[in-house]
Amino acid sequence: MSIHQADVLSRKCVASLGAWLVLTGMLLLPGHGIAQPVTLTDAGSSATIDLLSGAGMNNWSVLGQNQLMQQWFWYRTDNGVAQPINTIGGLTYNLYNNNEVDAIYQNSQLSIEIDYLLSGGGVGSGNADMTETITAKNLSGGPLNLNFYEYSYFDLLQSGNNNVTIFGSPGSGYYHVQQSSGSTAIQEAITSPNANYAEAANFNQTLNELNTQSGLMLNNNTTAGPGNVTWAFQWDQTIAAGDQLDIFKDKTLSIAEVPEPSTVAIIALGAGALGLALRRKLS
Repeated sequence: MSIHQADVLSRKCVASLGAWLVLTGMLLLPGHGIAQPVTLTDAGSSATIDLLSGAGMNNWSVLGQNQLMQQWFWYRTDNGVAQPINTIGGLTYNLYNNNEVDAIYQNSQLSIEIDYLLSGGGVGSGNADMTETITAKNLSGGPLNLNFYEYSYFDLLQSGNNNVTIFGSPGSGYYHVQQSSGSTAIQEAITSPNANYAEAANFNQTLNELNTQSGLMLNNNTTAGPGNVTWAFQWDQTIAAGDQLDIFKDKTLSIAEVPEPSTVAIIALGAGALGLALRRKLS
């Protein structure tokens, strides 16, 4: 091999190594490459969000128990079938302080940004809060009719025995939802703007509609349960070229702590021993 050939080969190896290092950096650095499921943690609560699939946020735990099956967003800009926002592509994301993630999906027509901020109530409290800020920007050259959907499937206490009520009405819009299992509850308040449509249903009616029904408009049914229940909101907005739709929401999760069977047994044994000691003292 000549000196010239060796020099060329050496430069090719360096270039290949550099390209590999750049690609590796893109895959590992938040905001640039393939996003792995993101886990947020704060003060006794955790939440996991799969940014690359329709599973979306699929775990929200307090007191060590997951209360969420799936919470994610769909959209459509025509009369076709809605699509999960991760199908927009062009994902970039950033993590902040282990309890906040900001993700942006973007193509030539539309950009949707989702920011999740988790605030735990403290270890052992059974309370947590999640704020969601959503920004949909029209990147096209003309008006864009956006239908944006939020779908939520919580299974509180993993009991399969939940009730859900949505507050609001057609015309004035829908602004609040509460789901409960006994004294355990999840609530979501929409700060602005109110949703145009809503739907409370048994699993998996609404999910099937989102994935199969063209031109879907939620049915405005406001109650479901007891059972495996879900709820959804829909915003129907025409966004001018270069303009955006901002949606602000807040979820609060409050779990009533149920003692472990062993703890209950210890409490019962202690109460029995106390009762026996009192009887002896009085006799």
